[in-house]
Amino acid sequence: MSAPLDQDARDAATTEFASNVVVVAGAGSGKTTLLIERLLNIVLGRGTSLASIVALTFTEKAAAEMRRRVRVE
Repeated sequence: MSAPLDQDARDAATTEFASNVVVVAGAGSGKTTLLIERLLNIVLGRGTSLASIVALTFTEKAAAEMRRRVRVE
């Protein structure tokens, strides 16, 4: 399986932290997975406190899924 055409942008969104990131994509495109990977890289890789991070989403369902995935990781 080949890498997605936007793989460079995905990699940058999860490993470059000099600026904030907004992810806009369709349903099922991997937005939540990308955001959780970024969050974990910031917390585990840089030692940033989880309490000091703001992650916004538009639905309660998506917010609950993000909380669940962070807890699992």
